[in-house]
Amino acid sequence: MRKIVVFIAFLSFISVTSGVLEKCAAEEGSVSGRLLSEQEIATEKFLSGLETSLAQKFFHYRNRPIVRVAIFEFTDGSGNVVKGGRELAANISWRLCRQIQFDVVSQERINRYLRWNGVSALGKLDAQGLRRLQRRINTMDPENGIHALLTGEVRKGVGRSLHVTVSLTNFQFKIGEIELEKNIVDGQSFSTEIPIPTEQALQEAGEIVLRGESRPLEEGRLLILANTRGSALLETDYGKQFSKEQPFPWAKVPHHVFTLGQERVTIPTQVKIGLEELSLSPLGAGGDSGRYLEYAFLHGKCATNEIYFDGLVSAENYQLITSFLDSKTNEIYAEYRELKVYSGTTTIVVLSIFVPNERERILNKQSPRINVFQLFGKGTKIFPGGR
Repeated sequence: MRKIVVFIAFLSFISVTSGVLEKCAAEEGSVSGRLLSEQEIATEKFLSGLETSLAQKFFHYRNRPIVRVAIFEFTDGSGNVVKGGRELAANISWRLCRQIQFDVVSQERINRYLRWNGVSALGKLDAQGLRRLQRRINTMDPENGIHALLTGEVRKGVGRSLHVTVSLTNFQFKIGEIELEKNIVDGQSFSTEIPIPTEQALQEAGEIVLRGESRPLEEGRLLILANTRGSALLETDYGKQFSKEQPFPWAKVPHHVFTLGQERVTIPTQVKIGLEELSLSPLGAGGDSGRYLEYAFLHGKCATNEIYFDGLVSAENYQLITSFLDSKTNEIYAEYRELKVYSGTTTIVVLSIFVPNERERILNKQSPRINVFQLFGKGTKIFPGGR
């Protein structure tokens, strides 16, 4: 009985949505005092069908009452964003934003996702492209909440019309080796023809507004370590041995790269570390014995106690913000640093959060501070030979 009620509720949502859209279209036409043109009717039918397809594939009244959609500007099939494609994507975003069942990713975030993926626009995705996009977005924006990706292509159709192809892709689809080998993705596509009133308008719809660019997907490994026990970290001369042109020289570093200061300290509170817009939390090895050995080794060499980030990211600049609350004065201390991740290189960021106790502040004039150190090593392995 419950299944029947759920099914009826879903059908009701679809029918109500479609009915509302048709009613809105009729009302808009009557309010303006004119009949809708062929282009407007075809566009309305296309948008209504798109909403219905999204709802049928992704909506669930209990498990997924709101569908979060990432809409990418439509291209011309050659990777260039065209005027007609940009306008269609904007219309879709506007339409979905008016429906309480949909949540649309902002264009600012879309542009960031494209930059992380090394492209200026996004077309239909294959299995490899989807997995790469998933990894990029889920690493740098783990709370993205995206359910559906919407991409599309526009080109000249039959006669004076615009041929539109839309692809809906399940962003949360898990891609393994079998899916990669057989190029399997969970998605659907559909096409339509939209009449255009004049040849000039058709030409304008195909004008390129953003040329497709694709740069090599260069990436490096970024690790962020921290000492959150209040002691200052002091860099030893071994820190000069590290370079992005060579693997980590552990054979030349028999002792600690950093040592703990001898000052009396207190534990910092409300430690916050942010990478771009990502709020970081301490990580564990997650049952990975290799990672566990790496983390234990690094903590020993760097006198740290927490790992806040470990992942492959695109080779570019990143903003790192570290802050904590000094419980003695109730002041917040913050440090901003721009980091650069190099292609094929591991960047280790070591954060030192120093909070002297009252005696140190009075007798030795010590004050709280945050220091940021960096170590580099060629490759993405901590140990030479990948041990």
